[in-house]
Amino acid sequence: MAGRKKLDRTNLHARVAQGTGEKLKEIAQLLGYTHSNQGSTGQLLDAIASGELILIATKNITDVNKSG
Repeated sequence: MAGRKKLDRTNLHARVAQGTGEKLKEIAQLLGYTHSNQGSTGQLLDAIASGELILIATKNITDVNKSG
């Protein structure tokens, strides 16, 4: 029996606020980015990076620069 096909993927680790990981999974699920019936944050991030999904800032850009 052949093994599982190896995907050409990169691991990404980030420190985020408590609860952010679950929120991202919920957003991914809502938008249809799923794996094994759960929200897939990897697919969500791929969609953002490729331009398939476009984010709209809810803060003024000057406010964002001050906070980050």
